[in-house]
Amino acid sequence: MKKILKTAINILLSGTIIAGTFINTGTISSAEESQGQKIFIPFRSDLVKYVTSNAGNKDTIIQSQWFRLFKEETDTPNWSSTYYSDYTSSTGITLSSKNTQVTYNSSFDPFLYRTITSNSDFISNWINTIPTVFEGYCNGYKNHPVFCDGIVDLTKNGYMLGGGYKKTNNIFEYGFTNKDYWDLKVLAILSFKWNEISTTQKNWCKTYLPYLIPDYESRGASAIAAKNNNEDLYNLMTISNEGFNSTKGQEFFSYANSNNEIRIGELFNNIFSANKKTGDIRTSDVYTEVNLNGIFGGDADCDYNGSSLGDGDYDWFAYNICFSGDGIWSRIRTFTDGDSAAAILKKEWLLRYYAKHSSTGATSSVANAIAKQGQTETIVCGSATMPGCNKAVWNPNKAGFNCPGHSTTGYATVQKPVGVEYISFTSKAKGYKWKIVDTATGTVISENMENYSVSPTIKLDAKYIWSSSISVYVESYFQKKGELIGVGACYSGEETTSVNWTYVVLNKCEVNGHDYQYSYHFDSNHQSCTAEGICRGCGDRKSFVDSSLSKTEDSSAYIYTADFAHTPVAPRSTRVEKSTGTYTYRASDKNAISGKTHDSQSVSKIYTGAGFTLHTSISGTCSLSSGYIKPGAKSITISASGSKNTFTIYNKKGGAIKTITLLSLYQGETKYTFDLSGCSDAELDGAYVVINMYSEDEYRSGMEIGQGAKSTSTINFNYITIKY
Repeated sequence: MKKILKTAINILLSGTIIAGTFINTGTISSAEESQGQKIFIPFRSDLVKYVTSNAGNKDTIIQSQWFRLFKEETDTPNWSSTYYSDYTSSTGITLSSKNTQVTYNSSFDPFLYRTITSNSDFISNWINTIPTVFEGYCNGYKNHPVFCDGIVDLTKNGYMLGGGYKKTNNIFEYGFTNKDYWDLKVLAILSFKWNEISTTQKNWCKTYLPYLIPDYESRGASAIAAKNNNEDLYNLMTISNEGFNSTKGQEFFSYANSNNEIRIGELFNNIFSANKKTGDIRTSDVYTEVNLNGIFGGDADCDYNGSSLGDGDYDWFAYNICFSGDGIWSRIRTFTDGDSAAAILKKEWLLRYYAKHSSTGATSSVANAIAKQGQTETIVCGSATMPGCNKAVWNPNKAGFNCPGHSTTGYATVQKPVGVEYISFTSKAKGYKWKIVDTATGTVISENMENYSVSPTIKLDAKYIWSSSISVYVESYFQKKGELIGVGACYSGEETTSVNWTYVVLNKCEVNGHDYQYSYHFDSNHQSCTAEGICRGCGDRKSFVDSSLSKTEDSSAYIYTADFAHTPVAPRSTRVEKSTGTYTYRASDKNAISGKTHDSQSVSKIYTGAGFTLHTSISGTCSLSSGYIKPGAKSITISASGSKNTFTIYNKKGGAIKTITLLSLYQGETKYTFDLSGCSDAELDGAYVVINMYSEDEYRSGMEIGQGAKSTSTINFNYITIKY
């Protein structure tokens, strides 16, 4: 099938297939065979106009002309300075393509999108015909989000994806002679659009994780999915159950918590779904959380029960992280403690928890830290026996004895209590060796094992203060110098070593909770809202993102509401005023209307007795650019004069929302009103209007000799009226 498909495209490129009639304009020229049979090969100067005007056609002709354009532009330097035409852009502005390369130009991606989604074989033909250009788009996919949308919409139901990694029906992996890892390129695109793709596409992506993660574990920065090589494939690993359980689990967890481009809630969704533990999840909207701020943002009163969420915060999730003995929760807890930002959130939640649950008792580690904040607690951690001569002389008249000196070494290993910020040692020792280790990760925090030194004062980083996995090893060296004892004794005895725990000083906000003042920022499309909080008491900052806004309306405005469910952030709404009344745009409104709005052609001749025919024709295109059709538009009326006029409303991706062609016998006014009441605001977002006008006139001789004859063709754009 591939060979046949490619052959067909090559025939089109060579220009030997009969073309259909080009609709709505007479301005694109075509070649003609000697026999007079028309074949469609747009002249080079008309290529840009052709692909932009016909991007949604469902045929091999539009495909072949894209490939022809790609090849000519990439093979010939400065091609667009020689071959160019006017065209209507994807924002509804009529422009010249002079000095504008289409290939790799993201402003033309909406037209590519239309061809991709209108022709299911376009991508296959593209890869088979001119793979270097397809690869260029894939490699630069972040600069081509609308091209990516085309790949997403083409494959959303599994088309070309098959069963995934190493499955022979995976066309992107096995369907092309020139392999070039097309599947990995498509994988990166789908990962880039992760929050917009279907479950089928997500499941396909996940089949690659058993390949990507071991590769990253073994090769690090050289791996295919390393962050420095492909950030979106790295993101895919960070939110996966496989990544969570890998040797890079801590790295992935911390990255997911710190990067607002992905959601740590998605990681939780994948973890609990893969392990069939979704019953642990009391409300599934926790899966939409961007980071742990919302999860640890509750008041820690834990007023939920078996049938109720209580005050609706995420205390139930925070409690499980802190206390559950289940393996999944324990691993989340370990990763939370290993992430400096997350560890602070957990610590503050625990402080609030223990402050409200005094019945837990003084043995609670955090309650203990609260009670002892700022204090130093000294405890004996080890002892050693100092040898002696086991002699004594108490009579000054008797001879004394010579003590040669003695020494001993004591050893101790203790666990640091939660809340300790400083560590030091106390004893009669001459010096100490020590090693402080985070047993959860194996990280050596502080070490002196070479020589005995005086007692240090070791300050711990913030992420270790509230950790319960810090082990302290201390080795104490005791020495008694040799001496002549005249009167006295030298017996063996016990020497002890104490460790001094100095607890961190807590402010009122840490113990009682912060008092945040929030400012709210809605994005330009009203798809999400970010609440930035600054604590009035200590200046601490927290941000919360709600990406599930609700939309309502009243008579004068659309109302977007971010409820920040389950978080301490108060809901916030913003109003977007509706457009009202009637707006009319004419040729004189240069910001709104562009292109050819008026043109005329005339020929005349004096009748001398010999018969003749006069014929004129004229065409032109103008447009209303995007941004002028506002939300809530009820109708659009378009008026233009000519013999044959086509009015089309396009969406922002070049798809025709509504279109009509009108005829007039005498080049008079053609007018039509499009009813937009059934169109959603999303459909009309970025919409624009294109008016293609055509007129022709013919005059056949038959008058008296000496009389003049004239043929005139005129086109004229009259107005566009939008009613709200």
